[in-house]
Amino acid sequence: MNYSITIPVLRLEEGPRKMVEDLLQALEQQRVPPKEVHLVVGDRRQGRAINYGVDASSTTYVATLDDDSFIDDPELFEKLLASMENDASLGMVGAACTIPDWATPFQKKAMVQIPRRFFPVQKETNDSDMVQHPCLMMRKDEFQKMGGEDEELIRGLDPVLRKKVRDAGLRVAIVADTWVYHLLPDGFLKLLRMYFRNGVGSGYAQKHFPDRVLELSDGYDEGQFVEKRSWIWRVMRRFLGLLGGLVKGQWIRIGTDLAYGLGVFKERLWPSPGSKVPKRKGVHLESWEGFTFEVKIHRVELD
Repeated sequence: MNYSITIPVLRLEEGPRKMVEDLLQALEQQRVPPKEVHLVVGDRRQGRAINYGVDASSTTYVATLDDDSFIDDPELFEKLLASMENDASLGMVGAACTIPDWATPFQKKAMVQIPRRFFPVQKETNDSDMVQHPCLMMRKDEFQKMGGEDEELIRGLDPVLRKKVRDAGLRVAIVADTWVYHLLPDGFLKLLRMYFRNGVGSGYAQKHFPDRVLELSDGYDEGQFVEKRSWIWRVMRRFLGLLGGLVKGQWIRIGTDLAYGLGVFKERLWPSPGSKVPKRKGVHLESWEGFTFEVKIHRVELD
């Protein structure tokens, strides 16, 4: 059961380096550790970074983690591998996203209030729209046959990849008794900036690639996923979400919804320059020693 992991990293200095070191240490504790870890550093297009790491992999299975993912279950990847080896109908699997005890009170509140940030551990392997880049696994040949990740989108890659898997007649599922932590920033202003950027990315996709803007569910879709809704439906959902947040006093959710909407509005009025993806001039390969598996650092140089 050999697998590799690709981790896109914007910077590999100071704080980000410490997070990546902690993540690699957690992978050392896996009962079935990876054969390779590919750190693709410096490419702002997450999809292209992941495609590069997967292409560089020599394993049957490929997985992704975010550089701020946290793992404390030593059997996590053993469970993901076993699920795919035992069920050919599974095309993409992932783990539930839970909240660790050591999260700050603000992070715990934000993770519960904001949709799709918290998804509890499942007792059975369930088809779900909650499989996301902070922890997912696929077969390398199927990933490449589907065309891999979208390299043009700024944000919103997860729904597009899930659609490719479903269009291939395969299932997307959260594996039973698995979990990973992917915490929100610890601070209201940091969180607002994050959701403003997400809104800008959504507005960018709506303007340049409207066919790739897909619906998101609460995760309990059980394979009955609706990919497209009318813009009226989407606006009403946002409005009702804000109204519900007001009634419940969920000020964190209200703030992030408004920041997200402001980001979309900004992109409509003052759009980002074109849809041109910056070219990759070169990649410098380094090794990170001290681990029982290969750690390859791919430093990307862009135009």
